[in-house]
Amino acid sequence: MATEKKEINVEIGRRIRAQRERVGMTREQLAERVDVTPRFIADVERGWCGPSLTTLKQICVVLGVSSDSLLWDDRQTIDLNNRLLYVDEKYWPILDELLVKQIDLLRLAEVPDEKA
Repeated sequence: MATEKKEINVEIGRRIRAQRERVGMTREQLAERVDVTPRFIADVERGWCGPSLTTLKQICVVLGVSSDSLLWDDRQTIDLNNRLLYVDEKYWPILDELLVKQIDLLRLAEVPDEKA
């Protein structure tokens, strides 16, 4: 075990723990679903080690979050993901198209007026 924690591991571990608790899952349940030991989950949550990309991806799948939300604490991504859980998948293409158009409109609004 490392003698010094890396800040990135501490941050990611804290976010994993927060999301695990948010969904009401124990370390043991998360470990079982990710196919690792509860001790490993505890070490990751405490920042003693970082998960591999494969394990991080599985943690994201099990907890129902994006990697962005764990790597950068993107709360807006978490909120959007939680909202999408309640939308029938048949509407996802429509939502995708709407979001792309909305983002395009926001970008246009940010372009400075060249006449000024």
